[in-house]
Amino acid sequence: MKNFTLKTIFALLLVTLYSCKDTRVLTNYCTIPSKIYNLKSGMSIDDVNTTLGVGPKDVYAVVENKTKVLTYKYKLEYQQVASARKNNEDRLRGGDQRFDDEKTLYCVFDASSNKLLNFISESGRSSAAKAIGVSLRFRLK
Repeated sequence: MKNFTLKTIFALLLVTLYSCKDTRVLTNYCTIPSKIYNLKSGMSIDDVNTTLGVGPKDVYAVVENKTKVLTYKYKLEYQQVASARKNNEDRLRGGDQRFDDEKTLYCVFDASSNKLLNFISESGRSSAAKAIGVSLRFRLK
């Protein structure tokens, strides 16, 4: 009887541990800037997804000009260097690769042909807005 009880407890323990197993499927949800550089005007949505290695995170339709905007997430690449060696010259191009600072890439497609018209990053939008503001101030003076 004691042996049966131990086997039952062991079986229940195995079932409990197995049910706690993480069954989520982990996929990349972000791309990196080096893949963004490979985008070209005229690419299809599937080509863009393949080039970036991820699918879009959101879709916006612009009815007035018959375009749609697909957004993708990307992260910037950094290197992590041990603090004791951070001032050594040999560590300028070394260290462990890591990705941080999640940003958004905006890809504009023709709504009827699904071909890429243009794209701009979150940082590019911010920089462009500042540059336009500066140029407008120069024109006013």
